Amino acid sequence: MRIAGYAVGSATLAGATVRIFSPPAEEAEFIPQARRFAWQIDPEKCRYCGLCETACVRKPSAVKAVNDPKKCSNCVVCYGHISDSKIESAKIDSDGERVCPYDAVQRKNFSGGLDGLFLYSHDHAACTGCGKCVEACNVHGTGSMFLAIRPDLCLGCNECAIAVACPHDAIERIPREPVDDFLGVYGLEDLYWMDGGQY
Repeated sequence: MRIAGYAVGSATLAGATVRIFSPPAEEAEFIPQARRFAWQIDPEKCRYCGLCETACVRKPSAVKAVNDPKKCSNCVVCYGHISDSKIESAKIDSDGERVCPYDAVQRKNFSGGLDGLFLYSHDHAACTGCGKCVEACNVHGTGSMFLAIRPDLCLGCNECAIAVACPHDAIERIPREPVDDFLGVYGLEDLYWMDGGQY
């Protein structure tokens, strides 16, 4: 009996050793677990310090700049796009010195030609989350540009490296699904509603 136990133990240990030291199978794929929480940047606290670009465990960072078209003034010269606000309209695309060192801010004419209305967006393949365009837009412009952690790029670390590094406490962990803060307070959990009527 003892010899049989030794044999089974040795076989199990040998199998585990082979699995541990064997190279991973080529078809193996990382499948992230379902996460209840996500990380986000509070635009009211963010001071565009540049740490989002360097502190994120992903390279390039999961943080990207975004422009809110509802707040954007669609100017010919955008502070988040070009550093020289006195440049001639016809020279912006060819000679304008870009605020973004990676030229990630995209400019597209919406109407009115050279001195008309322009739409501004960000090329996330080029954006590293440095925040330079966001800073310029918030200091001199309408504040329509902001930084956001893209949930499809974020690894969902239990402790976000950017949150640890952020001196402004602008990174917060939020539920991915709605949370009822008043659950159990009113005692209405057993009531059901359908088509506006209680049953």
